Amino acid sequence: MSVHDDPNAEQREFWRNADIWVQQQERLDAQLTHIGAAAMDAVEGLLAGANVLDIGCGCGQTSLQWTERVTGSVLGLDISETLVEVARQRAAAHAARLPAAAPVAFEVADAQTADIAAIASGGNGAFDGFDLVYSRFGVMFFADPVAAFANLRVATRPHGQLAFACWQTPRQNPWLVTVNRAVLEIVEMPSGGPSVDPFAFADPDFVRGVLGDAGWSNISLESHETEVLFSTGPLAETVEFAMDLGIARRALMGHPAEVHAQVRKAVTAALAPFETPRGVVFPAAAWIVTASN
Repeated sequence: MSVHDDPNAEQREFWRNADIWVQQQERLDAQLTHIGAAAMDAVEGLLAGANVLDIGCGCGQTSLQWTERVTGSVLGLDISETLVEVARQRAAAHAARLPAAAPVAFEVADAQTADIAAIASGGNGAFDGFDLVYSRFGVMFFADPVAAFANLRVATRPHGQLAFACWQTPRQNPWLVTVNRAVLEIVEMPSGGPSVDPFAFADPDFVRGVLGDAGWSNISLESHETEVLFSTGPLAETVEFAMDLGIARRALMGHPAEVHAQVRKAVTAALAPFETPRGVVFPAAAWIVTASN
C-alpha cells in the first residue's frame, strides 16, 4: 500500500505501540476529562436520540461518556488497534454497569480515508449519517486535514454538528512541552516516527480555513483557559511518569544509566516550579471548536 493509499501510515505504525498509553489510561483521561466535557457542553440543540461519531477515541472514555448523554448510538474510531481493543473491553464493563446507556461500538479506521458510513452501517448501507462528529484532541494529526474533515462531513447528516477540542500555543500549554524541553537539553530528538504536532491547530485562522475548505459552516472557536492536574503523586513519582511518555521514553532508549540519571535530574528541576499541595499543576489553554454541516 502506497502513502497515497494510506497517508497516515506512519501514525498507524506509531500508535501500534501504545502500551504505555494503555497502562496510564486512567491518569491520562483524568488530565483531560474536564476539557473534553467543555467541548461536549458546547454542542447546542443535540436531540437525545442523536448518533455520535467520536474521532481519535483512544481507550474509549469520551465515547462512553457520550453513551450517558444520548440515547441513539455512539461509534468510536481510532487508528490504533491497541487502543481500540482496550476501548472494547471498557465498553463491555460499562454496559454491565449501566445497561440503559446508549449502544457503543469501536472500530479501527483512519478517519481521513475510511468509508465511515459503511463502517457505521456494518456494510448494509442502512446508515444515513451522524448528528454529531466529536473529538477530544484527536484531529490534529491528519496528513491532509482538509481531506479528513471533508470525509467526516460526508458521514454527517445535513445540519449535523462538529465539536472538538484542540490545543492552543506551546506557550499557553507548558504541561505539553516542559518535560520534552528538559529531556532534549541532554539527549537528541529521537529519529524516525511520524511528525506528531499537538499544536497543529493552535492558529485559529488556520483551523477556520481547514474547516471552511472542507465544507463546514458556522465555524466558531472559543478559548478555554484552564489547568491540567498532571499528577497527584509525589514529585519523584511524577518524574518517573513523565519520563515514561512521549519523547522522553523514545529519546532515552539505548542510553546508559548515567544519562537516565541526568535526564531525571533535569526533569525534576523542570517540574518543581509547578508542584502544589494538590500535585503538579500546569496552566493550559484549548480551543473549543464547533461547526455545522
